[in-house]
Amino acid sequence: MDALADLIKLLRPATVLLGSMSARGRWGVRVPEQPGPTFYFVTEGRCWFRTNDAEPVELEEGDYLLSAKPLSDSFLSEINAQTELSDDAFKARHTVDGEIRVGYEGSGPVTRVLGGLIQCDPANADLLIGLLPRLVHVPATEKTAARLRALVSIILEEAADSRPGREAVLCRLIEVMLIETLRREAAWAPHAGLLGGLADPQLAQALGHIHADVARGWTVGELARRVGMSRSVFARRFSETVGVAPVEYLLSWRMALAKDVLLRGRGSLEEIAETVGYKSASAFSTAFSHRVGCPPSEYALHLQAGRK
Repeated sequence: MDALADLIKLLRPATVLLGSMSARGRWGVRVPEQPGPTFYFVTEGRCWFRTNDAEPVELEEGDYLLSAKPLSDSFLSEINAQTELSDDAFKARHTVDGEIRVGYEGSGPVTRVLGGLIQCDPANADLLIGLLPRLVHVPATEKTAARLRALVSIILEEAADSRPGREAVLCRLIEVMLIETLRREAAWAPHAGLLGGLADPQLAQALGHIHADVARGWTVGELARRVGMSRSVFARRFSETVGVAPVEYLLSWRMALAKDVLLRGRGSLEEIAETVGYKSASAFSTAFSHRVGCPPSEYALHLQAGRK
């Protein structure tokens, strides 16, 4: 089984909110704080991007960015330009054909940036935040950028349409976009967390075993044998790379699956317990309450109350 694909499916990215900005002259804007992952695509011109205290990134036409949790994402015409717009001012900015205009009209070349907020299932949205690097920059010169550009184009077309199945298509497109971005990142640079595990062939194999049979009572020794490593070396490498011990990863994934099923009201506690590897409903309820903070019978109501 594919651990990355499994996790993206569980996030159920059902909606993407799109917006665009054009700018001329000397300008700087801070994007309003967003509740979830946001992608940016430079469709024309060039600019600088800065987030928090990280080093600024120079962007050119065709570049793609994925920001895990935008809190202070800024776009600038020059590296030392000032960001002049507050959140409220940005939202109220004059728009033309749905495009926010900043800078000085008719002054210098235009820069255009398309942005999209990805809204994920609240039950496990924290999984994606934990999975993503703080920022993923895919330059236009990379093959992955061309694939992402094609996906963004289709997303735009689908979002503007009202044909039957629109939401289902958007969900699948966003899933593919996230997988394209994350598998590229796993291959290009070392990371902690699931991306780091997927970049290691033996750890990726172990993760595949866990996802293929989550109800199995996996032990560190059995997983180590399956991937041809000693128990101690496997346990150490898994913990150092993925960030948690193998059994802890298994238990966390079981709870993620259980939350997803409970939120949708599918199956009895006995059925859910069996599916995620517990011998009884009471054993599952105890484990769930300990890790999630409320009994499974109250989980959906608890989550809905927390969102009000």
